[in-house]
Amino acid sequence: METVNLRPKLVSLRATSFHGENKDATDGRKQWKLQLSETIEVALASPASTEAPMLAIVKIELAAKAFQVDAPEQTADFSGKYEAKFVYPVEAKADEVAARFGDEPYQYVLAAQAFPLAMTHFRRELQAMGFDARDLPLGI
Repeated sequence: METVNLRPKLVSLRATSFHGENKDATDGRKQWKLQLSETIEVALASPASTEAPMLAIVKIELAAKAFQVDAPEQTADFSGKYEAKFVYPVEAKADEVAARFGDEPYQYVLAAQAFPLAMTHFRRELQAMGFDARDLPLGI
């Protein structure tokens, strides 16, 4: 009996939106404190035909709020949305994948592959807007 590898392959990660607002006109020497929140959703998409592969989709929303240490009323806000797509082998059966997909560790493995890519982009955008985002985590 031949077993099908039910491990999906990451085929794309894209930023679906990014918004940042930094109205601080100083020279960048002031200290800021960043607070990060994330929301991660994982979904399984079954194909309409038997010849198309199943997809796993991971959506990640990141939001950061920056507060100036000396002047807490001075703030900056950032948000980013990302979408990762994973493709299963065509031979994978929907019931086999769905059985595994309900387990949190299985979903975690998918999110753990997409999160560092999304966070790398998010950190780069924050740095482009004048913030030192090196302390933000790359992993979940």
